[in-house]
Amino acid sequence: MTIRRFVFWGISALAVLGIALGSTYLILKCCHSHQRGQSLDMAGAHRWIHQLHLTEEQKVKLIPLETSLKVDLEPIQLKLAEARVSLCGVLEKDTTDEKEVDTYVDHVADLESQQQHRIVRHLWEMRSVLTPEQRKTFFTSLTQAVCDNCLVPFKKHSREDSKGMTDFH
Repeated sequence: MTIRRFVFWGISALAVLGIALGSTYLILKCCHSHQRGQSLDMAGAHRWIHQLHLTEEQKVKLIPLETSLKVDLEPIQLKLAEARVSLCGVLEKDTTDEKEVDTYVDHVADLESQQQHRIVRHLWEMRSVLTPEQRKTFFTSLTQAVCDNCLVPFKKHSREDSKGMTDFH
């Protein structure tokens, strides 16, 4: 009788485990195939630009802007990577105090701020090249991606709404 119980409980456990693993697989597959938004990296931005159907003249005008952005961002991103590695090194040490960690965090935050300012300046410069319809399409896509990636609900707002932009309810 004990062998039958053992076999029964073993088969039951395998069935439950199979159902759990199968359910998990299906949920993950479903969620993975339904991604929340477009990438915010440079490749994602270039995909959006190509979807705007730029004229040849617009493409030519964007080349120096893109080149300038790349030249300006490379040293910042290199310094940022080095600063993040240094911060990790400081966090790893047993002798590090909180003030030292804060100094490294401030340095990383400063570099991130420099990077963000340069990217926003680039976006501002791009506005002059795009038509009003293209600007609307591009910045709506950008806003959607930002909201998707920070898990803040996306709310389309008009200019009249801009006073309450922090209200995402």
